[in-house]
Amino acid sequence: MAKPYTVIVTLEAKSGEESALKRLLTHVIEPSRNESTCLAYRLHQDLSNPAKFILYESWESKDAHQKQFQKPYIIALGEKIGVLLASPYQAIFAEEV
Repeated sequence: MAKPYTVIVTLEAKSGEESALKRLLTHVIEPSRNESTCLAYRLHQDLSNPAKFILYESWESKDAHQKQFQKPYIIALGEKIGVLLASPYQAIFAEEV
């Protein structure tokens, strides 16, 4: 059996855009969790830096994760998020040991 494909993404909002970024990220949680291949999808906000958000995602496979980028709610997120970010997001792709 294949191990879950884990994705950890950190995003930092521009000053004053924290609420807007949080709103956009929150909007994709439920549809992502409802995907049959999604094992976990959680959003966290850094306690020491409220402009920083961490997405923790777990998928059945890398292919399952890639297919999410074809979903309308993720496409819409991609079209809106760039102007809210202080810098490009960082992603870590991992497999549980």
